[in-house]
Amino acid sequence: MISPLSEHGERVEPAKELIHEQANLLIGDNAFRTSKRLVGFCGENIRSLKYRTGRLIWTLSIRAIKSSSGVAFVADGLGCCLLVVMLLSGGIVAAQTAAPVTYVQSMNRLSQPYLERRKSTLAAIHDRSQAEVRKAHVRATLLRLIGGLPDDHDPLNATLIGVIPQDGFSIERIIYDSLPGYHVTANLYLPSAGKGPFPVVVYHSGHGPSGKSEAFGLASNLARNGIAVFAYDPLGAGERLQAMNPATGKSWAGPDEHSQAQIPISLVGDHVSRYMVWDAMRGVDYLTTRHDIDATNIGSYGCSGGGTLSAYLTALDTRVKAGAVACYLTSYEELLKTIGPQDGEQVIPDFIKEGLDFPDLVELAAPRAYAMVSTTEDMFPFAGARATHDEAERFYSLYGAKDNLKWFTGPGGHGAIRPLMPQIIAFYKHWLAHDDSPVLEMPALPRPAVTDLQCTTTGQVTTAMTGRTIYQINQDRAHSILPPKAAISSLEGRRKLLLRLEREIPAVIGMSRASQALPMLTVVKTEQRQGYRLESAIFHSRSGMELPAVLALPDKQGSKSALLITSSQPGVAEADGDLDRAARGGKLVLAITPLPWPQSTDAVRPTMGTMLPWTSRAFLIGRTFVGMRTEDTLAAVRWLAAQHEVNPGEIDAYGYGASGVVLLHAAVLEPRIRKVTIEHSLVSYRSVVSAAVHRDVAESVVPGVLLHYDLDDLMIAAGPRTITVINPVDGEGNLLTEDAFREQLADVYASNRSFGGPSRIEFIRTQTGNRNGGQ
Repeated sequence: MISPLSEHGERVEPAKELIHEQANLLIGDNAFRTSKRLVGFCGENIRSLKYRTGRLIWTLSIRAIKSSSGVAFVADGLGCCLLVVMLLSGGIVAAQTAAPVTYVQSMNRLSQPYLERRKSTLAAIHDRSQAEVRKAHVRATLLRLIGGLPDDHDPLNATLIGVIPQDGFSIERIIYDSLPGYHVTANLYLPSAGKGPFPVVVYHSGHGPSGKSEAFGLASNLARNGIAVFAYDPLGAGERLQAMNPATGKSWAGPDEHSQAQIPISLVGDHVSRYMVWDAMRGVDYLTTRHDIDATNIGSYGCSGGGTLSAYLTALDTRVKAGAVACYLTSYEELLKTIGPQDGEQVIPDFIKEGLDFPDLVELAAPRAYAMVSTTEDMFPFAGARATHDEAERFYSLYGAKDNLKWFTGPGGHGAIRPLMPQIIAFYKHWLAHDDSPVLEMPALPRPAVTDLQCTTTGQVTTAMTGRTIYQINQDRAHSILPPKAAISSLEGRRKLLLRLEREIPAVIGMSRASQALPMLTVVKTEQRQGYRLESAIFHSRSGMELPAVLALPDKQGSKSALLITSSQPGVAEADGDLDRAARGGKLVLAITPLPWPQSTDAVRPTMGTMLPWTSRAFLIGRTFVGMRTEDTLAAVRWLAAQHEVNPGEIDAYGYGASGVVLLHAAVLEPRIRKVTIEHSLVSYRSVVSAAVHRDVAESVVPGVLLHYDLDDLMIAAGPRTITVINPVDGEGNLLTEDAFREQLADVYASNRSFGGPSRIEFIRTQTGNRNGGQ
């Protein structure tokens, strides 16, 4: 199949099959050398070649096959003759590699080299001294990635609220402060038999609303076996909802409180786990103050999300003598093939890129006692748990402590650990109580009402007590660590800002190495409309993904201005839409849909939208949606500038929603963008940090961005070009009034005034707040 391509671009018309019969092509020596060069460049899965003849470039559908003498090609009948001419004349100008990849495949491929390098690093560790070096490196890296731990050791202000007597133990209701004004609610299960001091297990509840009350089943059995249990409410669970709707008493974020908190925290370069681990560490601090607790025999336990926290605490706090992690530990090689990363506290940006994987959390604890608890049908792949256990077992062996690592396995799905409880209890009895007597099998006790276990009068610290939320703590943190905003009052100041941003942006947003290669646009359908031809197409991203695209070619001849539309909103090519109006006005219009976009099966989360799971995969390897989409946007501008009918000095760009954030980055990096129009877009990352409840900003998040710049800095650096902002939104998703807009962009307006020219920022607020258009 052969299709023509215009001389000045990469637009491929719909392929038309010429001859159906297949023929094998035998390649001569000269042509074979040419084919070998192509295969060496593109791999042995070439599916099309391009050949220039005069003003046309022909695209030949073809496939490479291995043979005993090397590589040969198979093409359609007449195509074989053309291929001979192509190869012998050296006229091949491009080769298209085979099948496009999905977003998940692309992220997994980018992850693999990091995971393989890590395996090589671990394979080179052969003794305890090398293992200690590795542990020191992993610990330092992990702490750096989460922003370090708070250095606040203010009084705990621990208060005993009350005691609930039970059969064989009692439950104390306690409130302490992990940070000033940041209250943590907890239950302490104390055995009734014996005088103590008792060994204790810190219980981290899983990802769900119940919080510490879920501990009762295991905690009551441990307590009746002589081991105390300290069950606390992690951030976003139990009595510690951080984004509570006062009208409903429930969280605005639904089950996503951890991830909801992670977004503004990540913008200032930290990670929510720094606070969640600190809650637990301060709980350990409290336990060490009690005369009835044996501070030399402290354990840690959690399942699912609680397993994550148990893994973190055991890895980072050496006071934990025996840690157990249930239904969490796997390997990223296996997890990325299936459900991928989950909650915010489990997704540490750059974790894989920095050479870390699940086994590192276990190995940081070596040679202390550790129990992995896995179920065969868990959503965290069992095969990955096996790989982590096998690697960690080798690591423990370097300490002569192979037997200190246990792996308890059983049938069932996620969280189905009840059959394994006797083994878990025996593990703690052995390592904390130094007691190998049989586990006492006690009859199940009726679970107290959640309200009986509560420590506050209202069931929530935010309504019962004066204090701070995690958002307020992060706002204070931002104020203390973010660099002060410097006023840009001269052209030289703007030039320096532009140079700095051009240097920093690619690394900050996780762009791959710059490429000036011309992208390819494959046309799949053509439709004639009034005044222009509409072509449905595929835009071939550098990542190997295929982006849906629409191209509008005006009928009038001569040089044209161009408009690039980047939006994931449907209906971009509808009659009387943005594209239609611009094309009828004589503009050549290219509209691309940035990848990835939400699938119809993606769950819409109350405040997080649909994109969170997708962004998480990128964050792990140091990539971001903003970075990947900026790469595609810059490639689209290059494509437009290469079209002979386009005036390269007259390329405008329009973006809706998250694409507006992308366009602001692209405008700084690409001077050929003449004018930027953004609609219903975020205009300030700081507004996300200051928001009480941010909404649907996951795909615009760039971890650590505020350590370098905010969106207003991009607007200043893009000068003197015009930026039109239609119906802008703040971090809470609210439409901004003009006054609020000017307040958020005060530095931009001040900068413009200092230059003495007309305002470059045009604010438009439509009456309904609906789409206004990208012309």
